[in-house]
Amino acid sequence: MTVLMNKKQEIKNRIDLINKGEVPAGYKNSWGYVYPEEWDLSTLNSLCSKVQKKNKDNAQLQVLTNSATKGVILQEEYFDREIVNNENTDGYYIVEAGDFMYNPRISAAAPAGPINRNNLGISGIASPLYSIFRAKQTTNTNFIERYFESSFWHGYMKRVSNQGARHDRLNLLDEDFYKMPIPQPKVEEQEKIAEILSCCDKVIELKEKTIEEKYKIKNLIIQNELKHINCNNDVSGKYIKLGTCVKFYKSKELPKEKIINNGVYPCIHYGQLFRVYGSQIKNIISYTNENDEYFMSQEGDVLMPTSDVTPTGLATASCINLDNVILGGDILIIRPNKKMLNGNYLSYVIASERKQILKLVTGVTVYHIYSSDMKNFKFWLPNIKKQENIVNKLSQCDKEIELLKQELEQYKQLKKSLSQLLLTGIVRVNEV
Repeated sequence: MTVLMNKKQEIKNRIDLINKGEVPAGYKNSWGYVYPEEWDLSTLNSLCSKVQKKNKDNAQLQVLTNSATKGVILQEEYFDREIVNNENTDGYYIVEAGDFMYNPRISAAAPAGPINRNNLGISGIASPLYSIFRAKQTTNTNFIERYFESSFWHGYMKRVSNQGARHDRLNLLDEDFYKMPIPQPKVEEQEKIAEILSCCDKVIELKEKTIEEKYKIKNLIIQNELKHINCNNDVSGKYIKLGTCVKFYKSKELPKEKIINNGVYPCIHYGQLFRVYGSQIKNIISYTNENDEYFMSQEGDVLMPTSDVTPTGLATASCINLDNVILGGDILIIRPNKKMLNGNYLSYVIASERKQILKLVTGVTVYHIYSSDMKNFKFWLPNIKKQENIVNKLSQCDKEIELLKQELEQYKQLKKSLSQLLLTGIVRVNEV
């Protein structure tokens, strides 16, 4: 235990020194990189070759896109449509399986633009805006792939890029790009680093598959019990119109500038229904000191945003399980007859009936949904006891999914941190 604690302290001291701009013992500084003394410093053009082969005669190859969050994928999947026609692909680079693609477009997820490997197992073509390169036979391709998952190379890219470039992309010469310095440990250490990070990937992949399975279970409950599919012989309920078992209300506008983190009265702004709250609201994150004839919630009220710049944003609902919360404007407040309808059940139903909701939406540039339309919303209504049972099932699914998502994010952050430390040599493989 003492040895482990000493090792952790040693690593911490090493990191602190580097953060202060100092070079720890056993390390060296070159090109702004701090790395172990026994490592070499190579360049991208010594490890990889630039791909210059271009598409000719509009050969029918699939167009590839390099996404900061999804990696190399088919363009039609990224944009959900085909945006390059068969007449304008001459001049596109040929991208073989295993090739690397650099996208100069910068974002929060990729502040220097993403570099990802084509792991689709197919050849394709990519826009001339991309830089395409291929690892040489003597290069450890797995290590290079892992290296570009780190941010170690971002500083160099920003230093050599054109400061007058477009704000959304880096502008740099090919010559500078391929001169990118890449620290190189011995082959054995490269392999061990790649192996460790591959193990992290397997854990993340397993967690993602578990989440997918939980979503499948939730969807099965929705299909069979909320939408009443495959339950034609069930006589425990009936299809009704929403207007027969609820009352509709609307509050006055609550300006954003009157919403604070700490105040007297808990409140909800309609925009929070899109980005903050899910199917159930049990805790309030914002407050106001205003209390001027605003509409107050009752436990079991269902809240829907009434306006948005996209119609799909309106196909959402949240059941608030709290009394006396101030509800701002642009919120449709649906108050169920509790003897007939459980508010939590209704929020799940609305979220599951996206297609039906979208048919009720009106507008061109700004879209709206009104109580006069929602009163005709039709849904399956079982008895109260059955509703509560369904809500419990779906709530349990949501809890499990949320927990799994939190664990997934923790694993991703762990991999990100471990990747950064291993690929820079700040932490050595024998210290993991």
